[in-house]
Amino acid sequence: MSSERKAAFRAFLRAANGLAAARVEDVWAWSCARVRDVAPAAASCWSSSGRERVVVIAPHADDEIIGCAGTVIRHVQAGDRTRIVVATDGRRSGAYGFDPAAMAERRREEAAEAARRLGADLDWLGLPEGDWADQTGAAMLARVLSELSPTVVYAPSAIDYHPEHRRVAAALASIVPALPQPLEVRVYAIQVPLTRLLVNLVHDVSDLADPIGRAAAAYATQRQTIAYTLRLNRYAARCYGAGTMAEAFCRVPGPLYAALHARPPATFRAIYPRAWTDPLAALRGWRERAAWRRYMLRQQ
Repeated sequence: MSSERKAAFRAFLRAANGLAAARVEDVWAWSCARVRDVAPAAASCWSSSGRERVVVIAPHADDEIIGCAGTVIRHVQAGDRTRIVVATDGRRSGAYGFDPAAMAERRREEAAEAARRLGADLDWLGLPEGDWADQTGAAMLARVLSELSPTVVYAPSAIDYHPEHRRVAAALASIVPALPQPLEVRVYAIQVPLTRLLVNLVHDVSDLADPIGRAAAAYATQRQTIAYTLRLNRYAARCYGAGTMAEAFCRVPGPLYAALHARPPATFRAIYPRAWTDPLAALRGWRERAAWRRYMLRQQ
């Protein structure tokens, strides 16, 4: 077979794989809707007073897009003071062959543009990805939160597979009890679904698909990751009776967020670029999610 034919055949296989994966996603989404019909989830609908001070903690630049881009836009539209805090510099991405220093600079530029498109301010902490001390990260987050005095913090959590996501969550949990002001933490999913066990706040962002897409497009180096992780928002829409896209959160008081992160670590599974195994991401670690849910219910 000639090289041209081999290239054409590979292109055909990629297209067929993508089309088949899209159909698989449709099946999983349909299954989410059927579960909702049988056992509706109890979750509040997102709203804002327009007087909130909102901080989004993003372990990497682009996590804020994956987890809560639509919600950031809506906070800004409501008049809330909204700031994105990117913890690490993302230098280990490896996309497009950039060396670590160049990647860190590129991601900082992308984060600034994404924040501009979302309408939010940006704080870049610049912790070197994979090479920072827990105490340093905690101190930097404490400084920022003390300066901003947020009423609402959107945050990653230990319900995650990525070590940097979990480390940033642990650093935040370690400082929350000492903050001078009470706050509400809203855990968002990055590549591991929270599932119906933990979601208690849902935001229908179906009408914000275009501005979310424009903000996501600022991350040229991360576009593939963003594209497939947004499947979680489509599943959430079907699971909680929204339109086509929904952002789902686990809303807890700050001290409860800290207490939940005192638990021993558990193992989770991220969704992969293709949709074939997406249900496994919801099943892996369900016992830990159930333990979180029981603990949360006892604190009510």
